[in-house]
Amino acid sequence: MNKSNTLLSLGVLVKRNVKLFLKDKMTVFFSVLAPVIVLLIYILFLGELQVGSIQQILESEGIGSDIVSIQDVRGIVNNWMIAGVMGVSCITVALNANIMMVRDRAYGNINDVLSSPVKRWVLYASYIISCFIVTLSIALVVLLVSLCYLAGSGGFMLSWKDFFAILGITILSTISSSCFTALVCGFIKSTSALAAANGIYATAIGFLIGAYLPFGMLPKAIGWIGCFIPGTYSVGLFKEYFLNGMFNNITAKLPADKVAEFMDKLSGQYSVKLEIFGQEITTGWMVLALVISIVLFASLILIFYTNKKTNFFAVGKKVKKKKKIVANSISKTENDAILVGKETTQIESTGKENQEIENKS
Repeated sequence: MNKSNTLLSLGVLVKRNVKLFLKDKMTVFFSVLAPVIVLLIYILFLGELQVGSIQQILESEGIGSDIVSIQDVRGIVNNWMIAGVMGVSCITVALNANIMMVRDRAYGNINDVLSSPVKRWVLYASYIISCFIVTLSIALVVLLVSLCYLAGSGGFMLSWKDFFAILGITILSTISSSCFTALVCGFIKSTSALAAANGIYATAIGFLIGAYLPFGMLPKAIGWIGCFIPGTYSVGLFKEYFLNGMFNNITAKLPADKVAEFMDKLSGQYSVKLEIFGQEITTGWMVLALVISIVLFASLILIFYTNKKTNFFAVGKKVKKKKKIVANSISKTENDAILVGKETTQIESTGKENQEIENKS
């Protein structure tokens, strides 16, 4: 297969996967609804708790509402919450978007494609690319809804630089999540197992990456685990750029001698500045961590998916059934041949006996 045919096959498979995903209206609906529900839970229940906590920090510094208004505090909380929602959305939606890979393997469709001239890497690349397209589309919808909420609540203070940085982080986080979830879905054999895994994964990952609650409010062990999850760095980057405008607005109102102490307390309690084992992680290092995760997961996919000897993910029910049927048919044929041989021998011996009897008579 030449290069043009390979690219054509890749495009056709990607288009097919995206269309089949969009055809399942309920899957699309719940993929969009899940992050929106998390945002609503924040707004309706957890938001005021965070507002009260920040007000206590301001009061401990002798800063009243005449300097930093309640609207400013709500702006910080809203931007912090949306940063967490965006980080979780890029991860959880990516897992759900891999339903086509799991479904094809469960029904044996993967094996049908692999029996064609399509290269093995083209098939798995199509799943990853389609997962990226679906996840990025839904993440951008969530981002649009979030920005509309910020604009309506008075917390929208993003500069163009921050906005484009958030778009870049969304793309980078989506690539990392698509590669990671494609690797994870290699071990999932049915859509029901994927649904169960998605429920557990979506619940746990928000705490492990510091999206639902800051690491300062969680046990230290959770923070250490989060150091090894790429989503932690996605959330850290989202928080930095979502909160940049709000912090500039508030620090301009604070007395000069109060700014550093207030920011240190706020950063420590709300994990605005990400720290690993006591060392602060800068923006550059967080971006590098995401790039390394992409390279790592892509390398593992290349090793396990494209090599026939290690490609144990593509073994579906259809292959096992075919092997079993072939084995049964072979054993049945052998048994029939043995029976025919015995009957032939018996007939020959009977014929000889009858001929001997006739000769004697």
